[in-house]
Amino acid sequence: MVAARKILVVDDEPIVAKSCRCILAMAGYKVDTAATGQDALDRAAGENFDLVVADLRLPDLDGMELVRTLRSKRPAVAVVIITGYGSVPSAVEAMKLGVSEYIQKPFTPEQITKAVSIALGTAKEPGRPSIEANLVRKVLKLASSDKKFGQRLLYEGSRVLCGFALSPEAKVAIVSGDIVWIEKECGELSSDERNWLERCLEAEIWVGSDLGLKASP
Repeated sequence: MVAARKILVVDDEPIVAKSCRCILAMAGYKVDTAATGQDALDRAAGENFDLVVADLRLPDLDGMELVRTLRSKRPAVAVVIITGYGSVPSAVEAMKLGVSEYIQKPFTPEQITKAVSIALGTAKEPGRPSIEANLVRKVLKLASSDKKFGQRLLYEGSRVLCGFALSPEAKVAIVSGDIVWIEKECGELSSDERNWLERCLEAEIWVGSDLGLKASP
């Protein structure tokens, strides 16, 4: 089994750090957090992180200073900048320092997972599963192995998936049992995963479209 990629999220806003940690953990990453630039540098010195996601404004270090120091000490680490004070000059400076992605707050789960995917070079390529594809498989594995979760997903629909950083298309495919779409995007299904999706098709309980899918009475 390939080890999960390690990410360090650096932000002094607890709610942002916690949200990033939850979103990225759901996407299959191993995530740690730091509230200050110095704490981030200390952690990066002791651990081999694959990626650092850092706020541009920190209480002790300027985000650019953090990036410069990381670049000198850990040149291989990828960096994504997040900020509520974005500007063209700061974006240009960040890119010159080798920052992979630059996104502004507030951002969606899809935006942060996409930025991380691109920064780590794991954006979908021919023959290579994307982060979302792996997450779809994780949901299906859970649905097929956990009866309670499977039943909730079957009868409550996409509302059960609100904690997963999935696109609307992926959510619809899961709750409507779209085996063709899922196998095209995620690869061949296991027998348990396929059986669970076939239950969705056989039950014929889904009505509506997009994320308005719901069980018919």
